Amino acid sequence: MAVYEQFVAFGTDLGGLERLLRLFQATCSLLIAYPLLLATVWPNASQAVQTTKTLGLATMRGQLNVSRRFIRLFRFLDTLQSGWTLYVAEDKSLEVWLGIISKTSLGLFGMTETLTLVDLLGIPGLQVFGPLRSKEIDAQSQYLWFGGLAASVLISLIKLNRLNASGPVQDPTKTTVSEKGATKEASEKSATEAEKEKQRLQEISAKKAVLIRGLVSDSIDILLPGSAIGLVKITSGQVSAAMFFTTLTTGWAAWDRVGEKLQK
Repeated sequence: MAVYEQFVAFGTDLGGLERLLRLFQATCSLLIAYPLLLATVWPNASQAVQTTKTLGLATMRGQLNVSRRFIRLFRFLDTLQSGWTLYVAEDKSLEVWLGIISKTSLGLFGMTETLTLVDLLGIPGLQVFGPLRSKEIDAQSQYLWFGGLAASVLISLIKLNRLNASGPVQDPTKTTVSEKGATKEASEKSATEAEKEKQRLQEISAKKAVLIRGLVSDSIDILLPGSAIGLVKITSGQVSAAMFFTTLTTGWAAWDRVGEKLQK
């Protein structure tokens, strides 16, 4: 029942819903890119039917993309605000500057998506930039996405390095609770310190897991804009596979976030 409640909360959460739609979109892309997968879903279909299914999946993929854009309509405002908050901070380390670059780039990327949303709908008479200009804007915005993800990867590496540097002062499992000639008070103090150290190490381990998951997601996600701007040479099928994988990892993070909210 707890899993069901969490799934309902996940499906009604904007972030979780957007991840679900992205998963469906990535699945459509995979089926289009790899005909063998499509043949597995419809094994007895003729070539004509397979072609029709492919066209239908392409249309569905486009509709899912539009739906996701509506969900992210004003998310860029929050991202830009996060970048501005970092910028006005007094102390600016390398990590902070990278955060400013990441948030600003991703915020501007989201803003370009919002600006071209009406054109993406393809409604005659309501286009703002026109098909050619809107495609050009989307193409140029991939550089912003790439830069934002690259900065995010560097931030994760810096944080992981800092966590590794704050490793165990001593192994709590090998801490001597009582020594020869030690008083009862000293023994209790030693046990308390060992428990605190164990808890600290558990917190570090949990933070590392989150950072590694984010690092893997960003490192693979960067293939999408990297391929679009020509910096990475991969096939459309590999792009779809990368999108599918990172949707699972980022969706997992959203799932955990929703679960934590339910526990409060």
